[in-house]
Amino acid sequence: MITNDVKNVEMLPSLYSLFLNPAGRVLYDLILYKICDTEYLVEYDATGIEYVHKHLTMYRLRKNVQIEPSSDMSVWVIYKQNNAGSTDENFDLEDIYNHLNKISDIVKYTQDPRNNNLGIRIITKKDTNLPKFLELSGLNLLKTGCYQLLRYQLGIGEGVLDHPPGNCLPFETNVDLLNGVSFTKGCYIGQEMTAKSNFVFSVRKRLMPVIFEEMNSYPIFPPECNILNDKQKKMGRLRTRLGQHGLGLLKFEDCMKSNFLQLQGYDIKLKAIWPNWWPKSLSSNKNEHIFSL
Repeated sequence: MITNDVKNVEMLPSLYSLFLNPAGRVLYDLILYKICDTEYLVEYDATGIEYVHKHLTMYRLRKNVQIEPSSDMSVWVIYKQNNAGSTDENFDLEDIYNHLNKISDIVKYTQDPRNNNLGIRIITKKDTNLPKFLELSGLNLLKTGCYQLLRYQLGIGEGVLDHPPGNCLPFETNVDLLNGVSFTKGCYIGQEMTAKSNFVFSVRKRLMPVIFEEMNSYPIFPPECNILNDKQKKMGRLRTRLGQHGLGLLKFEDCMKSNFLQLQGYDIKLKAIWPNWWPKSLSSNKNEHIFSL
């Protein structure tokens, strides 16, 4: 049912993947955790709870599997702020893990399976005051920060806002660069189109971080507003924005060759950023999954 090889969660603490529809379009992104031999946890955008539950149940067929939404858990993230904020040079994973081990209300914690810059993802019982527990255990962390802004600066989408269900192709979400797809597993829903995109078709557009020119305030842009280059050619669309930072679905190679980008219908310039976690040799040819760092 998912793009990744579910067997890997037997060896790894968590697994990133996508639910696709039969046409190979992205429905929801998810993180899978193994709680014990008979229990697994699927983390996804809470706005899709009804659909995801229906989707999983529909494909249960006659298997003796119980599938139910869980409303008694909360998700936390501990991450190192980048240069856009105050950097904590003492970010020690082992030290943080030692403190987390002392908290009984934690269901699961793991380094984010997509990208190390996203920090540690923690699932606790609902209403657990994790910052207070960590402070009492002797670990003092900054309580301020914006995880959404961190993702936008990195160019990593998440949930239905960044990946509109039924509209995105898997590679447009950078699933191959975020450890979210297996090219060796068996068939799954939407697998045919994903395989063709990898081995036959060109992948010209990917989700990228964009930075707007600094302004006192920004207008409310229409959904999927077109982004043009300096020659007024369409480079892609603006997906989401938070302040000066946002995500754009863009022709990543062409954007790097453009003098500047701007929103269609607005005298507002923006810049596309090549994420430092992307391979330097990444290209839009049909063998792009074969790259070197």
